[in-house]
Amino acid sequence: MTKSFFGGIWHDRYILASFVNRDLQARYRRSLLGVLWAIITPLALSIIIGTVYAVLFNQDIKVTIPILFAGLNPWTFITASAEGGNTAFINAEGYLKQLSVNPQIFPLRTVCIGFINLLYSMMAFYVLYLVLQPQAFGAEMLMVVPGLLIMFVFCWGFAQIASVANLYIRDYQPLQSLALQAFFYITPIIYRPAQLGEKLAFIYQFNPFYYVLEVVKQPLLGNMVSWETYLIAIAITAVIFAVGTAMVNRCRWKINFKL
Repeated sequence: MTKSFFGGIWHDRYILASFVNRDLQARYRRSLLGVLWAIITPLALSIIIGTVYAVLFNQDIKVTIPILFAGLNPWTFITASAEGGNTAFINAEGYLKQLSVNPQIFPLRTVCIGFINLLYSMMAFYVLYLVLQPQAFGAEMLMVVPGLLIMFVFCWGFAQIASVANLYIRDYQPLQSLALQAFFYITPIIYRPAQLGEKLAFIYQFNPFYYVLEVVKQPLLGNMVSWETYLIAIAITAVIFAVGTAMVNRCRWKINFKL
Protein backbone atom coordinates (compact mmCIF):
# COMPACT_ATOMS: atom_id res chain seq x y z
CA MET A 1 0.00 0.00 0.00
CA THR A 2 2.83 2.40 0.79
CA LYS A 3 4.47 1.70 -2.57
CA SER A 4 1.15 2.30 -4.32
CA PHE A 5 0.61 5.50 -2.33
CA PHE A 6 3.91 7.11 -3.32
CA GLY A 7 3.78 5.57 -6.79
CA GLY A 8 0.47 7.32 -7.38
CA ILE A 9 1.95 10.65 -6.36
CA TRP A 10 4.91 10.15 -8.68
CA HIS A 11 2.58 9.16 -11.52
CA ASP A 12 0.54 12.36 -11.06
CA ARG A 13 3.47 14.64 -10.18
CA TYR A 14 2.91 16.92 -13.18
CA ILE A 15 -0.79 17.24 -12.38
CA LEU A 16 0.12 18.08 -8.78
CA ALA A 17 2.64 20.73 -9.88
CA SER A 18 0.05 22.22 -12.24
CA PHE A 19 -2.54 22.42 -9.44
CA VAL A 20 -0.11 24.10 -7.05
CA ASN A 21 1.01 26.62 -9.66
CA ARG A 22 -2.57 27.43 -10.64
CA ASP A 23 -3.72 27.81 -7.03
CA LEU A 24 -0.87 30.20 -6.23
CA GLN A 25 -1.61 32.29 -9.30
CA ALA A 26 -5.35 32.37 -8.53
CA ARG A 27 -4.75 33.42 -4.91
CA TYR A 28 -2.74 36.51 -5.82
CA ARG A 29 -4.00 37.25 -9.33
CA ARG A 30 -6.16 40.30 -8.53
CA SER A 31 -4.04 41.56 -5.67
CA LEU A 32 -1.92 44.67 -6.19
CA LEU A 33 0.89 43.31 -4.00
CA GLY A 34 0.41 39.68 -4.99
CA VAL A 35 2.64 37.17 -3.24
CA LEU A 36 4.04 39.95 -1.04
CA TRP A 37 1.00 39.45 1.19
CA ALA A 38 2.54 36.13 2.27
CA ILE A 39 5.40 38.24 3.64
CA ILE A 40 3.54 41.33 4.82
CA THR A 41 0.84 39.57 6.89
CA PRO A 42 3.06 37.58 9.32
CA LEU A 43 5.56 40.46 9.44
CA ALA A 44 2.87 43.00 10.38
CA LEU A 45 1.31 40.66 12.97
CA SER A 46 4.69 40.01 14.56
CA ILE A 47 5.54 43.72 14.75
CA ILE A 48 2.13 44.66 16.19
CA ILE A 49 1.89 41.82 18.72
CA GLY A 50 5.59 42.01 19.53
CA THR A 51 5.47 45.75 20.21
CA VAL A 52 2.41 45.46 22.44
CA TYR A 53 3.84 42.43 24.24
CA ALA A 54 7.21 44.13 24.76
CA VAL A 55 5.60 47.26 26.20
CA LEU A 56 3.16 45.42 28.48
CA PHE A 57 5.72 42.99 29.89
CA ASN A 58 8.78 45.24 29.69
CA GLN A 59 10.58 43.04 27.15
CA ASP A 60 13.29 43.98 24.67
CA ILE A 61 11.49 44.62 21.38
CA LYS A 62 14.54 43.49 19.37
CA VAL A 63 14.25 40.07 21.01
CA THR A 64 10.46 39.78 21.25
CA ILE A 65 9.56 40.48 17.62
CA PRO A 66 11.92 37.84 16.10
CA ILE A 67 10.69 35.22 18.60
CA LEU A 68 7.07 35.94 17.64
CA PHE A 69 7.86 35.98 13.94
CA ALA A 70 9.78 32.69 14.17
CA GLY A 71 6.81 31.07 15.92
CA LEU A 72 3.93 32.55 13.93
CA ASN A 73 5.38 31.58 10.54
CA PRO A 74 5.46 27.79 11.08
CA TRP A 75 2.20 27.86 13.06
CA THR A 76 0.47 29.57 10.12
CA PHE A 77 1.77 26.76 7.90
CA ILE A 78 0.38 24.10 10.25
CA THR A 79 -3.08 25.70 10.44
CA ALA A 80 -3.20 26.38 6.69
CA SER A 81 -2.37 22.73 5.98
CA ALA A 82 -4.99 21.48 8.44
CA GLU A 83 -7.71 23.85 7.20
CA GLY A 84 -6.85 23.18 3.56
CA GLY A 85 -6.92 19.48 4.25
CA ASN A 86 -10.55 19.73 5.35
CA THR A 87 -11.69 20.58 1.82
CA ALA A 88 -8.94 18.81 -0.13
CA PHE A 89 -11.24 16.08 -1.47
CA ILE A 90 -14.42 18.15 -1.49
CA ASN A 91 -12.88 20.84 -3.71
CA ALA A 92 -11.45 18.13 -5.96
CA GLU A 93 -14.79 16.39 -6.46
CA GLY A 94 -14.94 17.15 -10.19
CA TYR A 95 -11.43 15.87 -10.85
CA LEU A 96 -11.94 12.70 -8.82
CA LYS A 97 -15.20 11.82 -10.59
CA GLN A 98 -14.19 12.69 -14.13
CA LEU A 99 -10.46 11.94 -14.29
CA SER A 100 -8.30 8.95 -13.45
CA VAL A 101 -6.26 10.78 -10.84
CA ASN A 102 -4.87 9.50 -7.54
CA PRO A 103 -6.72 11.12 -4.60
CA GLN A 104 -3.62 11.29 -2.37
CA ILE A 105 -2.25 14.24 -4.38
CA PHE A 106 -4.99 16.59 -3.15
CA PRO A 107 -4.04 16.82 0.54
CA LEU A 108 -0.42 17.16 -0.61
CA ARG A 109 -1.53 19.97 -2.92
CA THR A 110 -2.69 22.17 -0.06
CA VAL A 111 0.44 21.43 1.99
CA CYS A 112 2.73 22.41 -0.90
CA ILE A 113 0.93 25.75 -1.25
CA GLY A 114 1.27 26.46 2.47
CA PHE A 115 4.93 25.45 2.40
CA ILE A 116 5.73 27.84 -0.44
CA ASN A 117 4.05 30.66 1.48
CA LEU A 118 6.11 29.68 4.53
CA LEU A 119 9.32 29.99 2.53
CA TYR A 120 8.29 33.45 1.37
CA SER A 121 7.56 34.59 4.92
CA MET A 122 10.89 33.15 6.11
CA MET A 123 12.66 35.49 3.70
CA ALA A 124 11.02 38.43 5.46
CA PHE A 125 12.02 36.97 8.82
CA TYR A 126 15.70 36.75 7.89
CA VAL A 127 15.72 40.32 6.58
CA LEU A 128 14.11 41.60 9.79
CA TYR A 129 16.36 39.47 12.01
CA LEU A 130 19.43 40.68 10.15
CA VAL A 131 18.42 44.25 10.98
CA LEU A 132 17.52 43.61 14.63
CA GLN A 133 20.10 41.00 15.64
CA PRO A 134 22.83 40.51 13.02
CA GLN A 135 25.09 38.88 15.61
CA ALA A 136 22.64 35.95 15.95
CA PHE A 137 23.38 34.64 12.45
CA GLY A 138 25.49 31.50 12.36
CA ALA A 139 25.86 27.92 11.12
CA GLU A 140 23.17 26.78 13.58
CA MET A 141 20.57 28.30 11.26
CA LEU A 142 21.28 25.58 8.69
CA MET A 143 19.47 23.13 10.99
CA VAL A 144 16.24 24.77 9.88
CA VAL A 145 16.42 22.54 6.78
CA PRO A 146 15.81 19.19 8.57
CA GLY A 147 13.31 21.02 10.80
CA LEU A 148 11.34 22.15 7.75
CA LEU A 149 11.39 18.61 6.36
CA ILE A 150 9.97 17.24 9.62
CA MET A 151 7.28 19.94 9.69
CA PHE A 152 6.35 19.34 6.04
CA VAL A 153 5.77 15.62 6.61
CA PHE A 154 3.86 16.37 9.83
CA CYS A 155 1.55 18.82 8.04
CA TRP A 156 1.10 16.39 5.16
CA GLY A 157 -0.07 13.70 7.56
CA PHE A 158 -2.28 16.19 9.40
CA ALA A 159 -3.87 17.32 6.12
CA GLN A 160 -4.57 13.70 5.13
CA ILE A 161 -6.30 13.02 8.43
CA ALA A 162 -8.42 16.14 8.06
CA SER A 163 -9.29 15.37 4.42
CA VAL A 164 -10.72 11.93 5.27
CA ALA A 165 -12.25 12.85 8.64
CA ASN A 166 -14.18 15.75 7.10
CA LEU A 167 -15.88 13.35 4.68
CA TYR A 168 -17.26 11.22 7.50
CA ILE A 169 -17.72 13.67 10.38
CA ARG A 170 -19.82 16.67 9.40
CA ASP A 171 -18.69 18.78 12.34
CA TYR A 172 -15.00 17.93 12.04
CA GLN A 173 -13.94 21.22 10.45
CA PRO A 174 -15.26 23.56 13.21
CA LEU A 175 -14.03 21.14 15.87
CA GLN A 176 -10.56 21.13 14.36
CA SER A 177 -10.53 24.94 14.13
CA LEU A 178 -11.51 25.20 17.77
CA ALA A 179 -8.85 22.69 18.82
CA LEU A 180 -6.14 24.51 16.85
CA GLN A 181 -7.15 27.80 18.42
CA ALA A 182 -6.79 26.23 21.86
CA PHE A 183 -3.40 24.76 20.97
CA PHE A 184 -2.25 28.18 19.76
CA TYR A 185 -2.60 29.57 23.27
CA ILE A 186 -1.14 26.58 25.12
CA THR A 187 1.84 26.27 22.77
CA PRO A 188 4.83 28.60 23.39
CA ILE A 189 4.40 30.72 20.27
CA ILE A 190 3.76 34.22 21.59
CA TYR A 191 5.61 33.53 24.82
CA ARG A 192 8.65 31.53 25.97
CA PRO A 193 8.42 28.11 27.68
CA ALA A 194 10.34 29.48 30.68
CA GLN A 195 7.54 31.95 31.35
CA LEU A 196 5.22 29.08 32.30
CA GLY A 197 7.43 28.02 35.17
CA GLU A 198 8.06 24.48 36.41
CA LYS A 199 4.51 23.90 37.64
CA LEU A 200 3.00 24.59 34.21
CA ALA A 201 5.78 23.03 32.16
CA PHE A 202 3.54 20.03 31.39
CA ILE A 203 1.47 22.31 29.12
CA TYR A 204 4.16 22.21 26.47
CA GLN A 205 6.04 19.05 27.49
CA PHE A 206 3.03 16.92 26.52
CA ASN A 207 2.10 19.13 23.57
CA PRO A 208 3.00 17.52 20.19
CA PHE A 209 2.91 20.85 18.37
CA TYR A 210 5.61 22.23 20.65
CA TYR A 211 8.25 19.77 19.45
CA VAL A 212 7.39 20.13 15.75
CA LEU A 213 7.56 23.91 16.09
CA GLU A 214 10.80 23.89 18.08
CA VAL A 215 12.82 22.14 15.36
CA VAL A 216 12.01 25.04 13.03
CA LYS A 217 11.66 27.98 15.41
CA GLN A 218 14.93 27.60 17.32
CA PRO A 219 17.18 27.16 14.25
CA LEU A 220 15.51 30.23 12.72
CA LEU A 221 16.65 32.16 15.77
CA GLY A 222 20.14 30.73 15.54
CA ASN A 223 19.73 28.41 18.52
CA MET A 224 20.66 24.74 18.84
CA VAL A 225 17.96 22.12 19.40
CA SER A 226 18.57 19.04 21.53
CA TRP A 227 18.62 15.62 19.88
CA GLU A 228 15.87 14.58 22.27
CA THR A 229 13.61 17.26 20.82
CA TYR A 230 14.42 16.10 17.29
CA LEU A 231 13.70 12.47 18.14
CA ILE A 232 10.36 13.33 19.74
CA ALA A 233 9.41 15.52 16.77
CA ILE A 234 10.33 12.75 14.34
CA ALA A 235 8.35 10.16 16.34
CA ILE A 236 5.26 12.40 16.45
CA THR A 237 5.58 13.13 12.74
CA ALA A 238 5.95 9.45 11.87
CA VAL A 239 2.79 8.57 13.79
CA ILE A 240 0.72 11.40 12.29
CA PHE A 241 1.89 10.64 8.76
CA ALA A 242 1.35 6.89 9.15
CA VAL A 243 -2.19 7.43 10.45
CA GLY A 244 -3.00 9.92 7.68
CA THR A 245 -1.58 7.71 4.95
CA ALA A 246 -3.44 4.66 6.28
CA MET A 247 -6.71 6.62 6.35
CA VAL A 248 -6.32 7.73 2.74
CA ASN A 249 -5.24 4.27 1.57
CA ARG A 250 -8.08 2.52 3.38
CA CYS A 251 -10.76 4.95 2.28
CA ARG A 252 -9.59 5.84 -1.22
CA TRP A 253 -12.14 3.52 -2.83
CA LYS A 254 -14.87 5.20 -0.77
CA ILE A 255 -13.82 8.78 -1.49
CA ASN A 256 -15.69 9.03 -4.78
CA PHE A 257 -18.75 7.47 -3.19
CA LYS A 258 -18.70 9.90 -0.27
CA LEU A 259 -18.32 12.86 -2.61
